Amino acid sequence: MEILINFIKDIYPLSNEDFQKLLSIAQVTPYKAGDHLCELGSINNKVFFILNGVTRTYMKETSDSPEINKSIAYSGNMATSLKSAINKTPARIACQCLTDCLIVEVREDELTKFRQQSSEFSEFMYRALEREYTKLEEALIDVLSKDATERYLILRKKIKNIDQLIPQYHIASHLGITPIQLSRIRKKLLTE
Repeated sequence: MEILINFIKDIYPLSNEDFQKLLSIAQVTPYKAGDHLCELGSINNKVFFILNGVTRTYMKETSDSPEINKSIAYSGNMATSLKSAINKTPARIACQCLTDCLIVEVREDELTKFRQQSSEFSEFMYRALEREYTKLEEALIDVLSKDATERYLILRKKIKNIDQLIPQYHIASHLGITPIQLSRIRKKLLTE
């Protein structure tokens, strides 16, 4: 739980009272690799915080199209289809565990209710959303301005042992390249 405490302190420290209230509406749940936190087409009603493990968010336009990884998240980060949770609409983005995970999950309606009751928690939520938006913007800038090798090195820096944790095709999809291209990048990095 220390990772959650540090996450909160880093964004906006909560009073002990608000932290305990947050814990009272949260549930810690273990998931196995392959389990979905939210499925494509289902209405997601939770926000997830990863205590331990690696997840991916992905989309699939049609039943015949390939899955495209939007993001890979790891311990100390949030993962969800936030649009589905907020708008109560079917998720266009799914969230799946790539490794065994320990997840803190909170129902979106409970978070909304708590936010309305506590100005301190409301400020925390606002700053948490700012942080998530900033990370999304940074990821978009990376996709537009960095090549696949640079993005791969950034991912390896963020998630130690990523190559041993998850299948290469998930890493390749996250980078927007084929597994063969990823293999070439890895081979080139080994020779440098």
